[in-house]
Amino acid sequence: MAGDDQDPDTSSADETRKALVKFWAATGAAPEGMDDRLIDDLGLRISDTRVVERDVDLVVVGGGAMGVATAWCAAGEGASVVVLERFGPGHHRGASHGGERIFRHAHEDPGYVDMALAAEHAWTRLEQDTGRTLIHRVGFVEHGDPAELDRIAAAANTTGLATERLSGAEASRRWPTMRFVTDVLFQPGAGWMRAADALVALATQATERGAELRHDVAVEAIEPVGDGEVRVRTGAGTLVSRAVVVTAGAWTTNLLPDFPLPPLTTTEEHVFFVRPKGPKSAEPGEVPLPFLHGGELVRYGLPATNGLFKVGEHHSGAVTTGDGRTFVTEPVRVERIEQYIAEWLPGLVPEVLDSTTCLYTSTPTHEFVLDRQGPVVVGAGFSGIGFKYVPEVGRRLAALALR
Repeated sequence: MAGDDQDPDTSSADETRKALVKFWAATGAAPEGMDDRLIDDLGLRISDTRVVERDVDLVVVGGGAMGVATAWCAAGEGASVVVLERFGPGHHRGASHGGERIFRHAHEDPGYVDMALAAEHAWTRLEQDTGRTLIHRVGFVEHGDPAELDRIAAAANTTGLATERLSGAEASRRWPTMRFVTDVLFQPGAGWMRAADALVALATQATERGAELRHDVAVEAIEPVGDGEVRVRTGAGTLVSRAVVVTAGAWTTNLLPDFPLPPLTTTEEHVFFVRPKGPKSAEPGEVPLPFLHGGELVRYGLPATNGLFKVGEHHSGAVTTGDGRTFVTEPVRVERIEQYIAEWLPGLVPEVLDSTTCLYTSTPTHEFVLDRQGPVVVGAGFSGIGFKYVPEVGRRLAALALR
């Protein structure tokens, strides 16, 4: 739900607008209020949203980051791909919305470090192909549990990832906008991502490779027919494909009641936006670094694309469902995060200016589910840390589907 964190200039804003409109046109729907004259001025038309019954190589159910990345990778292999998304473009119902995400490689499991490194190569290729900066490598700090830092540092050493261990006092002197009392693990190659831009870039590249993205199409049933064929029924028609990839987040279990999934728990998590104390044009060293602060209640933070700073609580939300979330942040959570900021982040004004919620869908171990049974492939359980891995997850899911 992680350089330049300033507001874009007019030229950049125009380019972003053009890219968004191109994305909306390619996906078959425009958001409410989109002016048709703007689309006409740019030479773009909204395509038909009906699903015509026909055969394709691959259907992807769920058009968030993981699903679009899967389509990008599969279409790059020459497959015919259709992505079906239940909601409209840019919706706030799932786990892919929001302007920014933390980007880091470090993890206690070396396998996840390798996955992040592979994803970084793909993000870099996407940046080159689109001319967009997606990752801001300003560094990342982690603190709170020394034993956990030991395990992360060991995994980093195994994979050749650069890290630096500092005492709390040393870290506080180096980064005076933050406060530390325990050891800190600094990851110089990490930072934060422009997540909304990344999603637009993935969708644009996927459609340029021939993938079709269809919004406002709810899948009613997924019906395997042997090992090499599956029917995907929607209210707008039926598609027959060699395989289906389901990346539906909180809706995964409902779509696949017979798939042997581990328990998937969906929680409604809360994020908050506050103002840095420094000037709006502050340099990276004048605002807190992206961070993760472990403990009984885990917090994280990163620069926001609107010039504010985003601070959130990790895995503290109430259990919910995709359709049952409240979108409401209770006052007690606002008070708690303001108290945390006042104690630990002296570079921020401890007053929440805005807040929102997002969904985590997690496995009991927080391990990802990347699996295939017959013609059905599932990507699920990304447990609030999945965005950095998106292009590599998409590659793996496409490989499972096209094997």
